[in-house]
Amino acid sequence: MFRLLVWSLCGTVVLVSAAGIVLKVQRVREMFHPWLPIYVKEPGHERTGHFYLFDETLGWRNVPNWSAKTRGQPLTINSRGLRDREYTLDKPPGVKRLLVLGDSFAWGYGVGDDDIFTEVLERRFESERRPWQVVNTGVSGWGTDQQYLFLKSEGFEYQPDVVLLAFYLLNDPKEVRLSDVYGLSKPVFLDTDLTLGNVPVPLPSQRKAGIESPVEHLELVVRVIEEIERECRKRNCRLVVMKFGRFVDPTFKGLFDVEQKFESKFARLRDRVPYLDLDEEFQKRKLRTKFLVAGNEDNHWNDFGHEQVGVILGEFLEQHGLLGLGGQPKSEPQSRESGS
Repeated sequence: MFRLLVWSLCGTVVLVSAAGIVLKVQRVREMFHPWLPIYVKEPGHERTGHFYLFDETLGWRNVPNWSAKTRGQPLTINSRGLRDREYTLDKPPGVKRLLVLGDSFAWGYGVGDDDIFTEVLERRFESERRPWQVVNTGVSGWGTDQQYLFLKSEGFEYQPDVVLLAFYLLNDPKEVRLSDVYGLSKPVFLDTDLTLGNVPVPLPSQRKAGIESPVEHLELVVRVIEEIERECRKRNCRLVVMKFGRFVDPTFKGLFDVEQKFESKFARLRDRVPYLDLDEEFQKRKLRTKFLVAGNEDNHWNDFGHEQVGVILGEFLEQHGLLGLGGQPKSEPQSRESGS
């Protein structure tokens, strides 16, 4: 669960665990020093010392220009709040960009800056002399809804040619219905028209009872993906979805059922959105879970896991002609079906 951090006037970070004290300190800070940033942290889970910046639009985001350690590995956030190197918003002449959306898997929980699959992929492009940059916009804890909102407000400023949605089957579908996850508030879509609720996101000291969207979670998350694809198409870029999660326990029938239901609803997008089933690729290559996550926490990929994901993703992009960008997806049908 996220807990709150407040910076005292002398610059000392004070961890407050008692809920009542937290609220009092936050209210005093908000009343007398509203210009100071508000930070949130998950110390029981994120043993990195890293923390996040409260954001009234997205809930939370990376702290720009922050350096720390993640399980002893370097963790660096650039000036625009990305766990990546610095990029200009305008692409250099002749360069293409792949922009990655995701949660802690894309963010690189537990591995160093240079070991994240986005870096593995970019090094592959460099070795093959392909003029591609890979921009990692992942933020730990973000759901598909927050990723979509970020893409619209900031992500497209990087002028991506391809957008990759790293979709984690265990968390992303259920979190899209909720305004409160990990003990922290976030925006939430209230219907299939994507009417946004819980915005502006309340300050930590003003959190209210959580809102739960009445829309079935898999239907809602596929609607969000539809809108991501629509926004990409408007800007002449391609969306790719990379699904994963069943690798955690391939024998668990409940997870298999969720996957089947998700893919049934996602089928209405398959003619326009290339779909990389990472779980299936792991199985084909006999990559067992224990080797992909050994030494890390909560089934996050280790260095080896990220390396394999980078290799698989690079091959997928090549096989589907996405690196040459040979043609755009089919036009959207005139009427959108709700799916089954």
